[in-house]
Amino acid sequence: MPGTKEYELLQKPISAVKGVTARRAALLSRCGVATLWDALTFFPYRYEDYSKIVRPDQVKEGSEALVYGKVLDVKAEKTFKKRLKLVKVLIENSGSRALGVWFNQPWIAERFEVGKKVLFHGVCHGSFSGCVQMTNPDVIYLEDDFHPDNYEGKRLPVYHTTEGLTQGVIRTVMGNLISEALPSFREYLPTDELKRSGLCDISEAVKLLHDPNKTSDEELAKARRRLVVDEFFALQVGNVLTKKVMQKENYEAHHLVPGKLIVDFLNTLPFKLTKDQLSVLSEIKNDMLAPRPMHRLLQGDVGSGKTVVAATAMLMAIESGYNAAIMAPTEILARQHYETLKKWCDRIGVDVLFSYGGMKAKEKKELLKRFEEEKNFLLVGTHSLLHVKEAVPNLGLVVIDEQHKFGVAQRAMLREAESVPDTLIMTATPIPRSLAMTLYGHLDISVIKAPPEGRIPVKTYVVTPERLPSVWNFIRKEASLGHQAYIVYPQIDESDKREAKAAAEMFEVLSKKVFPDLKLGLVHGRLEKEEKEETMRKFRDGEISVLICTTVIEVGVDVPNASVMVIEDAQRFGLAQLHQLRGRIGRGKLQSYCVLIDNTPLEKGEEYSQPLLTGMTENRRLEVMAKTCDGFEIAEADMELRGPGEFFGEKQSGHPTLYLANPNRDKRELIIAKELAEKLIDAYERGELAPEVKEAFLTRVALRYGTEFTVPGF
Repeated sequence: MPGTKEYELLQKPISAVKGVTARRAALLSRCGVATLWDALTFFPYRYEDYSKIVRPDQVKEGSEALVYGKVLDVKAEKTFKKRLKLVKVLIENSGSRALGVWFNQPWIAERFEVGKKVLFHGVCHGSFSGCVQMTNPDVIYLEDDFHPDNYEGKRLPVYHTTEGLTQGVIRTVMGNLISEALPSFREYLPTDELKRSGLCDISEAVKLLHDPNKTSDEELAKARRRLVVDEFFALQVGNVLTKKVMQKENYEAHHLVPGKLIVDFLNTLPFKLTKDQLSVLSEIKNDMLAPRPMHRLLQGDVGSGKTVVAATAMLMAIESGYNAAIMAPTEILARQHYETLKKWCDRIGVDVLFSYGGMKAKEKKELLKRFEEEKNFLLVGTHSLLHVKEAVPNLGLVVIDEQHKFGVAQRAMLREAESVPDTLIMTATPIPRSLAMTLYGHLDISVIKAPPEGRIPVKTYVVTPERLPSVWNFIRKEASLGHQAYIVYPQIDESDKREAKAAAEMFEVLSKKVFPDLKLGLVHGRLEKEEKEETMRKFRDGEISVLICTTVIEVGVDVPNASVMVIEDAQRFGLAQLHQLRGRIGRGKLQSYCVLIDNTPLEKGEEYSQPLLTGMTENRRLEVMAKTCDGFEIAEADMELRGPGEFFGEKQSGHPTLYLANPNRDKRELIIAKELAEKLIDAYERGELAPEVKEAFLTRVALRYGTEFTVPGF
């Protein structure tokens, strides 16, 4: 979409605003404000209430207040041993008093004069002998003829700032910005849509948030709501445009209605598909029969049975005369998929091939030779498949497992083929529905919620460190029954050598001192691939009883005989990661147990009230884990605890950050924004937008996506 003059103006550097020197521009850039548009959307995070004057005796402890009085006394003194310099100013109003106290600001005393009128603004920190005390209150010095009845109060915005940049400077800059730049950010929604949705004008909303003055709480809430819809709208425009681009991709596949091959496959399985699995397969079938490429996200909790759904979908493609492929983020998971799919497909005569990054020349040559044969196949591999896709003939369906582990560029490569394949994206990280609409609104979404029949919920305990001997004894007991266990140590990121070393050190300790009678294995991200693969193979085959590991086993490792998982320093993990780790157990018919070791440091003098906890912990994340195994319930709690901004993940994930909007809280606004985005894009494409609305709409889209919209991967 093209840019506009308004877009160009709003992209000017913040130094273009009156009063912004080079130094102030540098300080503002530290706060993320580089352009006029950055500044307009740099909203206050709270407001100070200067709207109503109260007497000191009307102030409640812990509350914010604006107190009026005459100065009775001014004292500058030093504390015991002269460590602190104090200024104490006593004011009085109608017999009630307030004391302002400032630390290490001796010059403050010179600004007060007995008998003069002032206002103190701050939080009441207590009352002594009927005198309210405020620490470091803001002060407004008044004229002698001031009278409280004539006071016209206001609200003052408070912004996130950095050292050297005062609230006063930011407020001045914002005041100049509103007059200079806001006229370029005009309402882009047609008047009838504003009325229908109950929304106020966006320019007025921006102005009110930066300069609320005498604005009522109700008006401020309306302004905030308009801007929440705006944030969602900008994201939904991207989703709608992405979906439109995807639907126009060159697509030549013509899938057939599932027939004998699918019936034979389902009949050979040692289990029946669940109602959720059958429902999802129906949605996938309808997508594959449609004359446009499928782009579907399949959400399923850990162990919910996504693999068999993916296998059935791939066999639909094969029965229709195409080849199919599934990509996993790691070779461990890819090999596991290969073994599972080969076991299933051998029974019905379908070939399953394997491709991985470290293939030898001879292996690769044989694989490419197999590609030339007429018999259709199912191909399993890592993202290395993307680099040989030109050689994969007649590709009808691609399944991407754990899609968030793939980079945007890797996923985008799938669309470079002359004819794009249908795409099924799977994730075992449950995403709240509202957040899924925000992040993946360009995809059709299917959900498997119910676990397979007979799956036994994992029992989870939160344990303090002194109970570790009991935990080790429990592992030994399970091992005596022929069961296996994981012991996980945290790994913050791939560069954290200290954490990998910790796992290695604990392997030595546990091998020699705790479990000398058991066979232990060690896996972490710094092992050579061959060594890691061999250890995992031995653990899967039961040759290793206890696996000491880092989070390298987080995704996809399936060892049904593993019944215990101990996670050390569990308080350092996020909820999603804890849930993924716990998902490695409870995958068979055994009752499984997850033990979370809470090493939260105690304050001096504190003691644990109970050595063994089951959800009774100060750590909310661990409490949630102990209470439920439902991944979607955990995801909702995770977003509530972290907030939507953090929930989106690290910056390299490519997910946009929301500042005012919260998908969990603002569900109604999210639906409104989605409907508005679809309507405006359709109206724009049909040429039905009024000229002024069209210009404002193009400006808003360009401010979010630039002047050339590109599809950012799946």
